[in-house]
Amino acid sequence: MSATGSGGGLPVGMGRSAALVVDGNPTTRLTLAGQLRSFGFTSISQVGRIADARREIERHPFDLVVCGDTFPRGGSGQELLDDLRRSGLLPFGTVFILITDEATYLKVAEAAESSVDSYIVRPYSAGSLYDRIEQAQRRKAALWDIHRALEERRYDDAVELCLQRFASRGPQWLSAARWGAEILLRLGRFGQAQALFQSIWDTEPQPWALLGVARCQLDSGAPAAARETLQTLLETAPDYPDAYDVLARAQMELGQFDDALDSLERALEATPMAIGRQQRLGMLAFFLGNRDKAVELLQRATYLGLDSKMFDAESLVLLAIAAFEHGDAAELERHHAELRKRALVEPDDARLRRFVQLADLLAQALGGHADALAPALAAMAEDAGAPDFDMEAACNLLATLAALARHTTVPDQEPLITRLGMRFATSKAMGELLASAASHHSGYAQRVRECETVMVQRIEQALRRANQGESVLALAELYAMAQETLNARAVETAWLVLQRYRADIPNAEAWQTRVETLRRAYGTARNRPALGDPRLRPAGGVPLGPMDRAPPAHAE
Repeated sequence: MSATGSGGGLPVGMGRSAALVVDGNPTTRLTLAGQLRSFGFTSISQVGRIADARREIERHPFDLVVCGDTFPRGGSGQELLDDLRRSGLLPFGTVFILITDEATYLKVAEAAESSVDSYIVRPYSAGSLYDRIEQAQRRKAALWDIHRALEERRYDDAVELCLQRFASRGPQWLSAARWGAEILLRLGRFGQAQALFQSIWDTEPQPWALLGVARCQLDSGAPAAARETLQTLLETAPDYPDAYDVLARAQMELGQFDDALDSLERALEATPMAIGRQQRLGMLAFFLGNRDKAVELLQRATYLGLDSKMFDAESLVLLAIAAFEHGDAAELERHHAELRKRALVEPDDARLRRFVQLADLLAQALGGHADALAPALAAMAEDAGAPDFDMEAACNLLATLAALARHTTVPDQEPLITRLGMRFATSKAMGELLASAASHHSGYAQRVRECETVMVQRIEQALRRANQGESVLALAELYAMAQETLNARAVETAWLVLQRYRADIPNAEAWQTRVETLRRAYGTARNRPALGDPRLRPAGGVPLGPMDRAPPAHAE
């Protein structure tokens, strides 16, 4: 069969040209390769380890991946697929077939319900494998019109196609409905997305549908409601790792950091080879002060996936800080060099640039070049006011400043600590997270907590003015506060006061333009606690082509 239009008129790109066989048993690999050649595949690669499979998939396009479930050196096919799907590394047209043993079928089927294209249980016949490949490609063909709309960035058209398919119960209606809800969520249309996920759950109860409801609640600013939804979900699906990932997000927003650690532990227990989960757990442990656990997890993730696109360079920053704290110049230089290499490959990535700047600071301090710290710190203080300087960047900078102050003589950084605290301590929970990041310097941690208290008092004072009939003064005060501090809570409170007292405020349209400008740059959506690269697809998400790495949309 040809690579284009094969399998009964399938669209271009869903053919029978290149295949990858992933299995720890050489004999099994040879057998599978022979079967695939008889099906018409002309180029067949074979690997025996999960890490090698990742590299092959990142470097070469495949029409088909056939993967075993367990490997002698650790890892599973489901874990590989989970990481690939979450990181957007498999094209839509690639079919992923999982081969499993009878004893593990139920577990694998439950874990893979939303991502694997098909599974086959040993022992199986060549005919059964052929049928599974053919069926998976036909399912993809049924969704091709929606996929094409996504590729052409016609998102409203894609949503309409999904809703029509759901309403008519047409081919692949459940998958189409899931895509539609996911597109709406990515567009920031949280109410519509939640309603569609709920309709799916009511029609065909699937764990991912209720997880979608919780994700909408969380992204629309209702973490307590999301936590309740997730607890309900986990009562029916207690081994669902994505649910624990999202639950950890909700718990972090609620300030329940120990609970978040426990949830991330549960997710990692279910998928022990998942690089992303190891990194997220390690990151949270680091910022909460458990350096030993954090370093162990982050080093393991580095060992397993440093050359993978799924690896997040944030781990290198935290390992560099830990190396500096131990006075390990060689270890620090290894992480520093890797960060510099990555920044050369992606020179326009502001996140990577900040990582390198922090590693530069640490290397200069450990090398005895204290005279170079002052200008670098001044540049970082200026950068701390940029719209894309987020909660992650603030935690990294605070941890670095605390390490420098504890182990070297550095210029007084109280103004910078105050600036970070006033901007990012938007709630008691966020204040505590920032203070934990700075915990290696008790004075810095205390200053961050004081900033949170000050911001609460100032915002409450402005709200009292509004409630006492001085809405114009309250709005002006909140707007000035938001401009001064860039605090998302001040920005959002100014917005709420403007909406509530709009009829009493002269020039309300002009005020709305001014506040909206601040809100787009510094509002709550940009300042939630997050672990890892926000550009990666969130837990529970599905591949959506060009939307996978699109910048986050604003809420409705």
